[in-house]
Formats: sequence, structure tokens, C-alpha cells
Amino acid sequence: MIEYSMIVTAPSGLHTRPCAQLCHFAKNYSGQIEMARGDKSANLKSMFKLMSMGIKNGMEVTIRVEGENEKEIAQSVAELIRNIRD
Repeated sequence: MIEYSMIVTAPSGLHTRPCAQLCHFAKNYSGQIEMARGDKSANLKSMFKLMSMGIKNGMEVTIRVEGENEKEIAQSVAELIRNIRD
């Protein structure tokens, strides 16, 4: 398992559209991808759970990836989050 921490910089945080993009990406990966913040965590393949975390601009999140190509997948998820602009 690999963990990667980052700060969400999207002005509106992780709302419906970014969560849908993350879920679509995660569903194409056979391993586990999870996002955690504090004591909450969500499987990225579940848009409802991801949105229920209420992640806003400036919050720190941890991406956890388990399976093949962990490092590359974690970097791709982080890049998706960094590029959210709406």
C-alpha cells in the first residue's frame, strides 16, 4: 500500500463533478483506492461516500492505493485533484 498526502486546491472543493471524475477514474482500476481526511475515509469508487466527506478547498487529504502500479495510480489521482478548477 502507498499513501500520498496533499492539500485540495480546487476553489469549490470536491463537489459533484470532481467526485464523478475521480470515481470514473477509480472504477477503471482493479485495486483499492481510498481517500482519507481525519477519521473519515471513502472508497473512490463510491461517489456518495466521497461526497459525504465534504472536502473543501485547503483541506488535507490522504490518498491510499493498494494493488498494481500503486505509485503511478496515486500520482494520477493526485494530479486529477490538483487540476480541478471549478
